[in-house]
Formats: sequence, structure tokens, C-alpha cells
Amino acid sequence: MVTTQVTQYQRDPKVKAWVLKEANGYCECCDSEAPFLNADGEPFLEVHHLRHLADGGSDRVTNAIALCPNCHREFHYGQSITTKLVALYAKHSRLIRE
Repeated sequence: MVTTQVTQYQRDPKVKAWVLKEANGYCECCDSEAPFLNADGEPFLEVHHLRHLADGGSDRVTNAIALCPNCHREFHYGQSITTKLVALYAKHSRLIRE
């Protein structure tokens, strides 16, 4: 038998809603239109915290960005994260490095 423990972070739904509204259906990294509409008919984008909540990042609009699924995966697994982060902070004045 294996016992595991999971930590979940409370996220403010207002932050997610604001970030998605601000993105207006476009990835805030690559500027591509959302790849499809979700079940509610809204553009599908994923909200990503630039400094992860698990690393002490805040759940604020100054630390969150709307990304297409490809950019989101790249932020988790890609090699050019540092370069992408610098570009995002320069591109979006609302973002504050934490």
C-alpha cells in the first residue's frame, strides 16, 4: 500500500475570470487566437501563474497570464522559459515579477 499526500491551492475565481477577459480570446504569449471554444462557448485559454503558487507566488492578476495550451505546456516543460518570461514582463505592464 502507498500513501500519498496532495496539496491544493485555493485560487480566486475572480482572478481567473479577469485574466481571461483581459486576454479577449488570444494567448498573451504568442498572440494566437484560442484554439477552440469550450463547452460554454468561451475561447479556451489556460491561466498560468508565472511564479507558481507552490513556490510562493500570489494568486493575483499581476502574476497570472492567459495562455494557449501549447504555450502553457512550454512554460512547464520548455527550454526557453527564461527568455519567454522576460518577454512577457516587457509586453504586459500589469505583470509584476515576484
